[in-house]
Amino acid sequence: MMLWLFRTMRSIRQNVNKLGVLFLLISVIVFGSASFNFFEGEAVGIWEALYWVIVTITTVGYGDVFPKTPGGRVTFVLVALGGMGTIAYVVEQLVAITAKSQLDRLFGLGRVKMKNHTIIVGWNAKTEEAIKELENEDEDFLVVGSGSEMDAEELDALKIPHITGDPTKSDTLNRCNVKDAKTIIIPIENDSDTIMIALAARKLNRDLTIVATCETREHVEMMSEAGIDHIISYAEISGRLLAHAVMEPVVVNFIMDATTSVEGFDLKQIRIESKRILSDVSLEGTDKVIALCKDGKFMINFEDDVTLDDGDHLVLISSTTSKN
Repeated sequence: MMLWLFRTMRSIRQNVNKLGVLFLLISVIVFGSASFNFFEGEAVGIWEALYWVIVTITTVGYGDVFPKTPGGRVTFVLVALGGMGTIAYVVEQLVAITAKSQLDRLFGLGRVKMKNHTIIVGWNAKTEEAIKELENEDEDFLVVGSGSEMDAEELDALKIPHITGDPTKSDTLNRCNVKDAKTIIIPIENDSDTIMIALAARKLNRDLTIVATCETREHVEMMSEAGIDHIISYAEISGRLLAHAVMEPVVVNFIMDATTSVEGFDLKQIRIESKRILSDVSLEGTDKVIALCKDGKFMINFEDDVTLDDGDHLVLISSTTSKN
């Protein structure tokens, strides 16, 4: 509470300072225009006086309009001193804001305005593979993690949006605009951190889809209770693939090929939105139906006239080429 109050007061003070500078600049312009017009008489109209003030405070000084009366000369001195000082301060603030914005972007200290995007936690080999797939599907994403595990300069060079901070903290997740995100992927090795991040993200966005890897099989149930929608058990999957690689290596090669959309084959899914038969479903290009998921169970033997209900899913395979 005290931290929130401190941040709020600091924000108000900064905004008041900015408004004060703006008010001072407007005051100099209004005072200078009105005074110059008053002292110089009918020879100088109000618009000509305004033109003279702007030329003076920006140090352009064409010399086509100049004060001829003592009052006008006093006005010139006041406008020159007050106006140029104010302009210098405004320029300084603009440069400072621009520099801070660039530094925040470089080191991941700012916040994003993305919507319907995917947040990826941590930077590792699994993150890099996920990014390849998301880029190939033209999905918006960003990477978030602590400064010790991410090289901000490297990510900036790769043009990968990133936020530096502790992803278990609400402040960091808010800077990732988690409230408008559609998915968060947590491919880290510490299951405890995974659960904490999932709980923090779910608190901020009830509709968020959470996908995570699980390093220890015994933690799968805990992750499910923490609100993680899709749990990838790293030990189970790698163990199965290792066993198949001994007995059926071609099958493993096919699975590895089919689970990437970058090249080779690609596995996809279609959600059925209304009751219909399979033959009425429009497929694209080389898409082929290889499985039907009905009531959470997969079927591979079915006819073209099988009835599909709302909420069923079709699993497709197709050949694809890299978009890059």
